[in-house]
Amino acid sequence: MLARASLHSNGADMHTAEYADYKKEEITAHHARDLVHINAGGTRFTTLYDTLAQSKSSYFLNFIRIDRTTGKIVLLKQRTIRDESGAIFVNRDGRLFAFVLQFMRDGKNTVLPKDKDLLAQLRREADFFGMEIFKYLIQETLVDLEKDQRASHLDISDIRNSVNQIANNTYYTGGRN
Repeated sequence: MLARASLHSNGADMHTAEYADYKKEEITAHHARDLVHINAGGTRFTTLYDTLAQSKSSYFLNFIRIDRTTGKIVLLKQRTIRDESGAIFVNRDGRLFAFVLQFMRDGKNTVLPKDKDLLAQLRREADFFGMEIFKYLIQETLVDLEKDQRASHLDISDIRNSVNQIANNTYYTGGRN
């Protein structure tokens, strides 16, 4: 069922639009370039509403939408938790959220850490935020790290074998050629 909702920005009635998926809720409309403040586990972040709306994160799409009629970004306020400063509160580790936000900004160009434990934590964050492409990128990075680790392990094995051969040749020949 489609519900009609009146959009308000700073208390002013802007226009009427139709929305599927929700009934009348307290909503505000924002320009794509408006700043939004996020508190992730006590760490504050600032980004653009457009970054969140374009993120393809099921978590953020639960309360941020793009109005197809006006192009404005609609925030469903009742679906958010706000801290004392009015920032959207996200109950996650701020250190990890920095990588999530970086992915929302840069997509596949995001530089991920080379630490397996940190990548495993980021994979959990990608699950939480419903970001399948980010999860895939993390998994790809983990696979690359495994390959690199195996290759370096093989290099070390080759060096050990060479050292053992030299030592054995030296022992058996008494150092004579």
